[in-house]
Amino acid sequence: MWFEPSNGGAPMISNGPMSLNEWRRIRRYAVPGWMIAACTAARERGDWRAACDAAGVEVLFDDAGLVADLLAGFAPDLLRWHLPRHLRGFTELAPGKQFVLAPGAVVTSSTPVLLVRTLPDDGLTLDRMVLRDLPAGPVFPVPVHLWDAREAHGLPVPVVVPPADGPVPVNEVDLWTRAGWVLTGERPRHGVYLDRHTSGLDPLLVAAELRRVSAQFGVAGWPLYSEWHQTQMLLTATRDQLQLSGYSVGGEAGRAVLMLHPDLQRPPIDRELVRVGHLTPADLHPLVRAVLFPSAPGGPTAAEPAGLLADEMLRVRCRGVWHWVGVSAGRVELPEHTAAEQQREHALAAFGGEMGGCFQAEKAWNGGGGRLPKRLREYRRDLILRLEHGGVRVLTEMLDAGLDPFLRDGAGRTLIHMLRTVGDPGVLPRLLAAGLDIEARDRQGFTPLVEAIDRRWPSRLIIALVDAGADLRASMSASAAVSYLGRAERFADDDLKIAIAYLRKKNR
Repeated sequence: MWFEPSNGGAPMISNGPMSLNEWRRIRRYAVPGWMIAACTAARERGDWRAACDAAGVEVLFDDAGLVADLLAGFAPDLLRWHLPRHLRGFTELAPGKQFVLAPGAVVTSSTPVLLVRTLPDDGLTLDRMVLRDLPAGPVFPVPVHLWDAREAHGLPVPVVVPPADGPVPVNEVDLWTRAGWVLTGERPRHGVYLDRHTSGLDPLLVAAELRRVSAQFGVAGWPLYSEWHQTQMLLTATRDQLQLSGYSVGGEAGRAVLMLHPDLQRPPIDRELVRVGHLTPADLHPLVRAVLFPSAPGGPTAAEPAGLLADEMLRVRCRGVWHWVGVSAGRVELPEHTAAEQQREHALAAFGGEMGGCFQAEKAWNGGGGRLPKRLREYRRDLILRLEHGGVRVLTEMLDAGLDPFLRDGAGRTLIHMLRTVGDPGVLPRLLAAGLDIEARDRQGFTPLVEAIDRRWPSRLIIALVDAGADLRASMSASAAVSYLGRAERFADDDLKIAIAYLRKKNR
């Protein structure tokens, strides 16, 4: 366990740069209840591959081999629950990161480990290797209680204690030195480094994790990762001392660098979310709930199911009176207007006339711009987030249940524009058969193919769009398409270059 000081006025120990409202949204959607249930069932019957499939983890090896014991307890849903998230309030995982899952005991260069990578589309890949073969770049060790169901009971539980005697720490330097850390290097820079890199971290918790990984990996010095700064902090644990110093990035090209990720050094946000009423213990991952709230009833999470939302009715001001507007299976319905009235309003709008409030809401819902009533915005945001985190499984289930295939998000993007979050090109024929236009434009004028290239979708998805008839020349001239592909290729990775080459070949 660690201690949560209640010393008013001290530098703030926090759960990172995101607000509690953002964390509430992440917990509601990012690891849905159906995923936890599917992963748990697969793990309990010994099928680690099915658990990975349910959690959107692409396995890059055929058999378990020397990592069989690691996979026996691997809970990919629990790992998703704890991994660092994208900043700016998104619900996705932070992309482009590498994490190593190692046994809890001491490891050596020949110890078999699992490597997890986060992808831009919120996906994960899982590979096996020995420690010395870790790929180049920052690699973050993940404590075993954050990914192994057998060790989940080791999740630290914070305990609030009264403030210590004496004056309250006045800044980050004071906070860390009082916790026993020795600051080395240029003293005038200490405050700058600490404010920039360690703000919000608990120095006692960081000390415990530093000593743990130092003993486990046999490495005394650990850089503390920073997303935005070339100068980072180096944390060093000796037998009788904890040191903090500046660390310049740049001398590690071509090799793996073990680092501590700050978001893995924080206490679990879940306890605070329950304390302020954003969640109940029943909403938590069962393995997390069992540790943080051991007296709470067990069982599966009460998080939202994957299916369609219940139908709703709300009132909208329409030409001086209040009308009911309904939303069902992704469609806005206008029960207080006859078919003739609806035809007349649409004709009026086509000639530039002003529509009534019901029809303005319908237009905004269908991606035509304008103001959407707050409750409809919330309903649509909820539905889109379910789709984004549910993958092809949830999209297929919702379509089977009657979801409107012509649903658009707030930016006017169709379900084909969202193919990346679905992750499976196999659903594209069904969407096209339902009548969706492969060249439909969002409110910025982007077709799905333009969005796919701009956002560097996986080549398999771009190729599927091209094979289905998507053509850049539908939204720009032939010469502009050539220039556009040339610009995209200059900044493309190898996978996107494959898609660009395929597109050029098809357009000859």
